Amino acid sequence: MPINIEGGEALVNSICKNVTLTSLDLHSAGLESGDGRILVDVLYKINMLTSLNLENNKLGSKEGKALADALCKNSTLTSLNLNYNNLGLEGGKALADALCKNSTLTSLNLYSNNLGLEEEKH
Repeated sequence: MPINIEGGEALVNSICKNVTLTSLDLHSAGLESGDGRILVDVLYKINMLTSLNLENNKLGSKEGKALADALCKNSTLTSLNLNYNNLGLEGGKALADALCKNSTLTSLNLYSNNLGLEEEKH
């Protein structure tokens, strides 16, 4: 069953009380386009988090941009798995830009995200 906004907020608020959590696996959690606020809250409020798995959800370009914004300010995350989502070209570009500003992320998985890399034009 997908996590809705209310459920996501409750989850984030509960998790924030655990100050030692370093890894969060939301693989196949039913996150969808529109759940960007939940993801940003996770990265802002759980300040010990080093690993976040969001594989196989339905995250779109809006969520990719929201994650990119959060990554620019996050200083603890070292691993982010976004495989099998639908971030698209805009979400991919936003994440690429964020990597220029983030100095802690060492592993980023983006397999199967419809990044639509443009062919080189002559």
